[in-house]
Amino acid sequence: MATVIPEFSSTQVISNLDTYTYTVKSAAVHYASAQLEALNLPSSLALTISQSGSRSASVSSPAMAAGQSVLDLSASFNCAAGDVISFVISSSAASDQAINSIKGILNIHIGSSN
Repeated sequence: MATVIPEFSSTQVISNLDTYTYTVKSAAVHYASAQLEALNLPSSLALTISQSGSRSASVSSPAMAAGQSVLDLSASFNCAAGDVISFVISSSAASDQAINSIKGILNIHIGSSN
């Protein structure tokens, strides 16, 4: 099930595996970033940030390595109005499947990483 994010005027705090989507309101370069922390180890969290619509692009993290508890990933996308930016947070580990087994912050804003 996907979670639609209506506005990205600030950051979005998350606590479970899901697909989080945002529909771009105006044409511009959008910077998307995510910081995730697994609360139960071992974890196999993986993250993909993608753009679909006027063009397709994506960046992905590898699954977490043994002992790793944090994932950071960011990318810039040249978007047209109506494009969709998605954060897909997944895991094959049973310890990551429960609600509140992860915590994270998703951020999208117009412009660069600064």
